[in-house]
Amino acid sequence: MKTIQSMLLFFFAFANVQAQEVTTPTAFEVSIHGKGDTMFLIPGASCSGNVWNETVAKYQKNYQIHVITLAGYGGTKPIASNTILQEVKSQLINYIKKQKTDNCILIGHSIGGFTSLLMAIEEERIVSKIIIVDSLPFLAGASNPAITEDFVKSSYGMLKEMYMPMDSIMLRNTLKQTLNGMMRNKEKIGFVLNDAAKSDRRTLGYTMFEMMSTDLREAIKTIKTPTLVLTNWNEPIPQFPNFTKEAKLKMYQDQYKNCNSCTVKIVDKAEHFIMLDNPSAFYQEVSNFIKQ
Repeated sequence: MKTIQSMLLFFFAFANVQAQEVTTPTAFEVSIHGKGDTMFLIPGASCSGNVWNETVAKYQKNYQIHVITLAGYGGTKPIASNTILQEVKSQLINYIKKQKTDNCILIGHSIGGFTSLLMAIEEERIVSKIIIVDSLPFLAGASNPAITEDFVKSSYGMLKEMYMPMDSIMLRNTLKQTLNGMMRNKEKIGFVLNDAAKSDRRTLGYTMFEMMSTDLREAIKTIKTPTLVLTNWNEPIPQFPNFTKEAKLKMYQDQYKNCNSCTVKIVDKAEHFIMLDNPSAFYQEVSNFIKQ
């Protein structure tokens, strides 16, 4: 009898461990800070959750903040999926459902904003409010609204392999050059780059291709959650005289026109990393939106 009881206990414990393994997220890592209602922060391509350090410090007295780092970014373990963002979306939906409070906020930057849209399209009430930081429902359509998913998939497949041949030095230099064009606050480039350069090369290529080749402009009409979309404006670019602040605002508004719950605003004196380039203006927009 004791032997049978021992075997039953063993199998129960084994089954419990297996259940835990199945439900443990593999598509992202999480660090949790503060107390209060929940806030979920998702960084952009190549970045670790450290890009949100200042945002965490700002809001952790009033929120329990769950900082996400996507698998393969910033030194985290990659996953083998060919549709990484879809896997992230599914696992994040399950995670947020278990952790969210009645008043919960989701903030996503860049590819994190795109992932937030994926979740909001699938789950109507995934959170109370969403803030999208410089991200579009169809990035490939920014300069040519008529471009299609099929064209991007057939013409830009090389994106998936773009980072694969790079050694660590070349990868770091490539990311540094990219970040230099995306950040007004040049003092922060090294901080972001140190984590970005640890990213998995396959993950970088596959996630960028996945975002570029997915058109959500029609699908966002189902989003009912109040959503603030923040984009940036720094200064005119001499090579593109027609790309004015007004033109950029219109381009964002056109991409989000099917989302009746979305409001688009521009933050001045900032490039792509709005929360690092102009944190005071960023916090003001975030806080005002949360209080509404």
